[in-house]
Amino acid sequence: MNKYGKPLIKLMQSCLIPLAIACSGLAQAQQNQKLLTPCYVDGLEDRLMCGVIPQPLAKQNNEGAIEIHFAVIPAIKETKPTEAVLAFAGGPGQSAIEVAPIFARNLRYARENRDIILVDQRGTGKSNLLQCDTDNLKEQFAFDDQAVSLFKLAKEETQACISKLSTDLSNYTTVAAASDFEAVRIALGYETLHLYGASYGTRIAQEYMRQFPNSVATAVLDGVVPMQQSLVAIGEAIDDSLAALFHRCAKDTTCKAQYPDLESKYNTLTSKLVEKPIQVSVRHPRTFELIDLVITESKLRGAIRMALYSHTTRALIPLVIDAAHRGNYDPLVGLLGNENTVGAIAMGMHSAITCGEDWPNITDENRTKYKASYFGRLMIDALDASCPLWKVKPVNPDFYQPLNTNIPTMLLSGGLDPATPPSWAELTMVDMHNAKHLIAPTATHGVAAQTCANKLIGEFIDTRSFENLDTTCLEKDNTKQYFMNINGPVASQVSEEL
Repeated sequence: MNKYGKPLIKLMQSCLIPLAIACSGLAQAQQNQKLLTPCYVDGLEDRLMCGVIPQPLAKQNNEGAIEIHFAVIPAIKETKPTEAVLAFAGGPGQSAIEVAPIFARNLRYARENRDIILVDQRGTGKSNLLQCDTDNLKEQFAFDDQAVSLFKLAKEETQACISKLSTDLSNYTTVAAASDFEAVRIALGYETLHLYGASYGTRIAQEYMRQFPNSVATAVLDGVVPMQQSLVAIGEAIDDSLAALFHRCAKDTTCKAQYPDLESKYNTLTSKLVEKPIQVSVRHPRTFELIDLVITESKLRGAIRMALYSHTTRALIPLVIDAAHRGNYDPLVGLLGNENTVGAIAMGMHSAITCGEDWPNITDENRTKYKASYFGRLMIDALDASCPLWKVKPVNPDFYQPLNTNIPTMLLSGGLDPATPPSWAELTMVDMHNAKHLIAPTATHGVAAQTCANKLIGEFIDTRSFENLDTTCLEKDNTKQYFMNINGPVASQVSEEL
């Protein structure tokens, strides 16, 4: 994240299995022992096995070299030694290895008999991290981003990042990265992979399926990004998710009584900030020292936007808006601090994706459509300023064709997702001939983390079929009660609906 906001891993365990499988697994174990070493990641007690392989930086002429780091979360029972689950991280720009605890939870049923492979996509984590310098939280809080135009700010920060990285981002696109994942599969000796991608990870999963279909048995796309659509369309999803929150509060007797006219208060507050930012002294959300905070429209909207991703933080939004409207900004400080701890995004790699894939795909018609949203307008303006400086070679137009495949594919959507709404999954699956779209009406972004979908994923991978999948559990309401004051929530009387 920059100061301008977000415009932003058991080899063979037993031979008590059929002989053919045991021999194959033993051969793989011997191969892996040469390639892998034990390792650990924060937040996960299990011992992982980590490795690294060299890959050419420029695939078209086999020039240069880059180290691709990966980790394997070992299966609980090694009964499927020739298969594994390959997990793709989101962002774009997130390290898959750093979020291993999340993948371990989301794929815990699949992990019962299959290893989970995590690869730091080129430009992220340990795979030649492309990260730009960012201000610390104290500096971000004090910065007035309305004092200079976004276009100027984006250009200045982009130029600073270009000077630091000194690399051609054209070698870090989704298309360029896909073969790295295949190289890891070959090095580890797995015959078949089951894919799990979340958010942007669904895009790289689709590209991997397109380039290496014979390596894939099944795919699960969680929070789906269509190949044919630019990420700037996210602005509409943010607006719809926030509108659903306002709708729920207005229909809930307790919330409406405590926070009457919530949407109106939010609009009044943002309009006030457009006219003039608010300067206050607040306590640092982690060190508790007294620091300066300049509250601007983008900071307020950015904090509310990121809070929409989780039901825990969604439950705080009415309180935050109402308190800020009354001049109490302490609850907002909590959200602003939380926004900076969501996870590290490699902004250089992020720019490779957005400038090489998303920016070239914005038509004049879409510019008009997406600029109707605050965040759509913010993202387009930022890309217009930064992408010409990065000079990323645009991907081939074929990249934007929807994936045409017979691979069994499960698509998961949250009805309240502020990033990848259900309509995106429908757009994605137009040429998928063995696909099923499952919607969890009250889930937000990342359905497997919030619902029974993690169990459904395990069953789907085991059977490679949608038959006999009981998906009714996805209907369970997993919204949280709104906080009525700093002491906590009270019972909510309605479900959140779009």
